[in-house]
Amino acid sequence: MYIRFEDRIKQKALELQGPRALIQASHAQELNAAFAAIEQAHQDGYWIGLVLNYELAQLWEPRLLARRSRFPLLSALVFEQAVPCSLWNSSHALALTAKATISEAIYHQHIAEIQADIRAGDFYQINYSLPLQISSPMPTRELYTALASRHPVAYACYVELENRRILSLSPELFLHKQGLHIGMRPMKGTMPRHADPKQDEAAAQTLANSEKDRAENVMIVDLLRNDLGCIAEIGSVHMDSLFDIERYESVWTMTSSLQARLQPNTTLAKLLHAVFPCGSITGAPKLAAMQKIRALETHERGIYCGALGYWSPEDELQLSVAIRTLELDAQGQGILGVGGGIVHDSDAANEWQECMWKARILNTTIQAQGI
Repeated sequence: MYIRFEDRIKQKALELQGPRALIQASHAQELNAAFAAIEQAHQDGYWIGLVLNYELAQLWEPRLLARRSRFPLLSALVFEQAVPCSLWNSSHALALTAKATISEAIYHQHIAEIQADIRAGDFYQINYSLPLQISSPMPTRELYTALASRHPVAYACYVELENRRILSLSPELFLHKQGLHIGMRPMKGTMPRHADPKQDEAAAQTLANSEKDRAENVMIVDLLRNDLGCIAEIGSVHMDSLFDIERYESVWTMTSSLQARLQPNTTLAKLLHAVFPCGSITGAPKLAAMQKIRALETHERGIYCGALGYWSPEDELQLSVAIRTLELDAQGQGILGVGGGIVHDSDAANEWQECMWKARILNTTIQAQGI
C-alpha cells in the first residue's frame, strides 16, 4: 500500500512511510471494529491515511438503498511516519482516452426529472453526476504525475491499494481539524478558464455575480452549518467568508469558509457520521438528495465524492472532497466522475457543458455515448 499528498499551490508533498496495518470495512457490522482499530492506531502514535468511498454513508443510514461496491467503503492505511518530500513532476505527453457512460439526451431526461421533483418540493438541489470511462497505457504513477503537473491543486493525492489506484486532483477542502478546532471550505459554482485574458476575467466576474451560483453556495453552507451543529459546541459555528473566487488551471470556482469548535471527546466515527459526505456533492436536504442520487445514478461513485486525507499523531485531520479524481485498476482502466448542482432554473445543456469543463483535467477529447 502507498499514499502521498501533494499541495501543488504551496509546492510541498507528504509521503506516509513504514506501513503497519490496513484497516478496512465494507459492511455496517464491521464499522465499530474498524473505527476502534483506527482510534487505537492514532493513540499509538501512527499516521493514518484515509480513503472513504462516497457509499460509506449507506452503512450509517438505513434509509439509503445500499449499493454493492467493488472496493471496501472505508480504508485506513496505518504508517509509522510522514516524511516531507519533493513533488513528482513530469512533462511527458499524456496517453489517455475518455468516454461518457450516458448520452447527453439521457442526461437531459434526468435533469428534467430532478427539476420536476424540485417543483414538487422533494428537495432544493441535487448534485447529479456521471462517470467517464477512462483508459490509459501509462503506469498509474506516471499518469498521476503528468496530470498533477498540468493541473496544480492544493489537495492532490495518489493512492495504491492492491489492484486499486486513486489519482486525485481535488481543489476542495472537506475539513481540517486541529484538536477541537474544525474548518470546512465548500466549493459550489464553476466557470471555465479562457486563454484570452479579457475573456477569462469576464468569466470570473460572471461567476462572482451569478445569482444562481450564489444561491447554490448558500444552500450548501447552510447544510454544512447544520451538520457541524450536531457535533460543535453551542454557538461556535460561524462563517469566515462567502463567495470567494478561486482560480485553477481549467476552471474558476466559488468557495465559502466556516469554522467551529467541536464538543470534547468527538471521535472520528462521530465526526464522520455527522458531516460525511460533504454537502457540496450531495445537495439539500442531504438525505433526500442522496436518495435521488441513488435512484438516478446507475454506477457507484466509489471514491468520487468521498474523501481522502490523513490523521496525524498530533491530532491534525485533513480531508479533501474527492472530486477531479480518477479511480483505476493497475492496468489503467477505470472512471472519472464529473457532475454539478442542479436547481430549479438549471439549464440542462449548460450543466452538461459544465461536466465537460470539469473533465478538462484529462487533457483529452471526451468521446460521446450514443442515444
